[in-house]
Amino acid sequence: MSEIRIVLRDGVMVCAGFRIQAQPEPSLEIDGDLLWALEQPLWCELAVSVEKRDGAIWIAPLPLARQGGFDPQRVIGWRAEPVRIEQPDGIEDAENAIHWWRGGTVEDVRGRISHHPWGRLLRLEAPGIGPEHILFPRKLACIYLGHLDTDWRQLRFEPLS
Repeated sequence: MSEIRIVLRDGVMVCAGFRIQAQPEPSLEIDGDLLWALEQPLWCELAVSVEKRDGAIWIAPLPLARQGGFDPQRVIGWRAEPVRIEQPDGIEDAENAIHWWRGGTVEDVRGRISHHPWGRLLRLEAPGIGPEHILFPRKLACIYLGHLDTDWRQLRFEPLS
């Protein structure tokens, strides 16, 4: 997969591409396979289009038939809606990010912060929602990526040139 370069307000986010978790189909012939299948989701590359419109960046998955990592006959549900990448103003910590994300309500929100060479990642989940991601890269405004996922260790940011 080639790199995807997304121009933000104050820098460029560079990632190897986006991915989603998929459960392999368990084999019911051997009990151990079923347990393995439930505990070992696979990461599949997600083919996307990146479009700038209305002053925002939109990332949409290509139609299921054009996804190389999925067998369309075996997919039960597919999230085809585009994700708007946002850089909300004034969000500098996890607490403010959660208030922004939930529109002020924070009941039943679970958040987990992980640290990476480029900064911090806040992974959010709530009943019926998630996981969704908010990035806090060093020296850049925070970035909302929604349910998009990538190899966070390989993510990097470059200044605008």
